[in-house]
Amino acid sequence: MTIKPNVFVNLVPDHVIIHRMFPLAADHTIVECDWLYLPSVVESGKDVSASVELFHRVNEQDFDACERCQPAMGSKIYAKGGVLVPSEHHIEAFHSWVTSKIADVPADS
Repeated sequence: MTIKPNVFVNLVPDHVIIHRMFPLAADHTIVECDWLYLPSVVESGKDVSASVELFHRVNEQDFDACERCQPAMGSKIYAKGGVLVPSEHHIEAFHSWVTSKIADVPADS
């Protein structure tokens, strides 16, 4: 689930993962992830490390893919946003939001 402009929520059977992205520059974004479990799961002492490790691994692979694409973002071909496929509508929406915010910043800021 996407909560515009910078939050993704993953709902899985036994927990929720919230990803928050904080773009600091064109080439630098901080991503914070929280794994949320019911209090009863935490109180039971259940080992949740496998589910945390799985999403951590997926996150690392996603971050690596993003970092590999990042150098090309300076290309004139990408100057107006590049090409995004329909399944990446949330990325296009985030891109449009960032672009609109950048356009609102006075040049002397």
